[in-house]
Order: sequence, then C-alpha cells, then structure tokens
Amino acid sequence: MKKNKLIITRILAAAVAAAMLFCFPAKGSIAYAENDNKVKTENSSEKENVEEKTDVEEEQADEEEEEELSDYDRALKEAADARHALQNDPNHIHHYRWIAKRNASESADGTINYMCEECDKVWFFRPYPAYYCFQGDIARQIEVAPENFTIKVKTSLYINFNKQVMEALAKRPDVSLQVSFLRKEYTGDRLSFTIPAGEDTMSLLDENGYTGFIFLGNKYGMTLEVKHEIDEEEAAETVEETNKEAAQE
Repeated sequence: MKKNKLIITRILAAAVAAAMLFCFPAKGSIAYAENDNKVKTENSSEKENVEEKTDVEEEQADEEEEEELSDYDRALKEAADARHALQNDPNHIHHYRWIAKRNASESADGTINYMCEECDKVWFFRPYPAYYCFQGDIARQIEVAPENFTIKVKTSLYINFNKQVMEALAKRPDVSLQVSFLRKEYTGDRLSFTIPAGEDTMSLLDENGYTGFIFLGNKYGMTLEVKHEIDEEEAAETVEETNKEAAQE
C-alpha cells in the first residue's frame, strides 16, 4: 500500500512540475533567444557598416588615383572606360580581330588578343614576340585615341617603326605621335621627336617597310632629353667602332 502511495506521489509531482514548466517557461531560454537576436542584429549592422565603409574607401581611392593622373593619362582612361562600357550594352555586337598588347617589360613577350575592336572584350589570347607587340600596341593606341590627340611613346629598346604604325597614323590624320627613345638599344642619349598630325606617313617607310627613329628625328627635329655619360670602356668601344667605319669607307 505504501509502495502504491509512493508511486502515485511521484507521478503527481512529475505532473505538477510539467504543468509549471508549461505555464512559466524558463527565463534563461527567452533571454538566450533575445540575446541571440540582438547579436545577429548587431553583426548585421556591423557588416553593413563595413561594406559601406569599404565602398566609400574604394570611391575615395578612385578619386585620389584620378586626381594623380596627368591630363594625357586621364584622356586615355576616359576613352578606355567608354569602350569598356559597351561590354554591358545588350545591343552591342562584338567585332573580334587579333590585336597585340605589349608586356610591361619591353624585352618580354606580350600577347596577341582575339578581342572586340570596339569594346576591348578579349575572347582568347596567346603569347606574341615583344617587338611585334610593341608595334601593334602603338598602332592600337593611335587607332582608339581621342580626337586631335598626341600619343606619347617611351622606349628603351626599340629604334624604329614598321608599316603597321605608319598605316595607323595615315588612317588617323588628326593624331600626332611623340617618341622618346635611346640612341642605341638600351644605351645612349635619350632623344625625342614628334610626327605631326596629317603627315604622309607611308612615304616615310623604306623599301623594307620600316622607318628609323634617327631618320624621323632628323626630319621632324630631334630633342636631347638626357645626355648619356659614357665610361672609359664604352668610350674605347666607340672609338673602335668609329675607326672601323672610317676604314670601311
């Protein structure tokens, strides 16, 4: 009998405890849920603030970079941005052709890109010899230059242009070409000259389809930018070369 009473008492106690939990849920659980939501809200706000801050910083960086650009570089950037904007135009039809792009290092091979000539979208590309990338890249700069613009070229390796560059100038009679180069490949005085807009550039080519910078400088006026200081060994080599040339004459 006592055993049955004990069982009944335990059952009643369990029932009362369950009823109390149902009527009065644990405050700890509610507090945890509230804190969890608060943490989530704070994290979301913090993430939004970080994203907003990042966007602002990027805009400021772009503005600072644009302020640092020269008028020449800014004009090129604006022209390039206008072309790239066409890539997102649903009505734009791509016209692909092979266009060379030189490497930052003049002596390294560049690439020849199968790209849209109007928006610069690249379909695919492959390596291409450095010299031909130099020529093709300048021809492309002339082709897409703003109206009545002067393209500036600086090289420490090359000393001539091929037919491709002269043809590009002939097709853009409003564009002039300023060239800064070393008298000898990698060495010598740094000289410069400018081919004026509207010149008959095809007549400047020799029988092999090339035109040298010294020839162009003599024709359009050469400017000495930096005098090259030679050492004793280089001076001796210069004298030797001069003597050889005199002997051949």
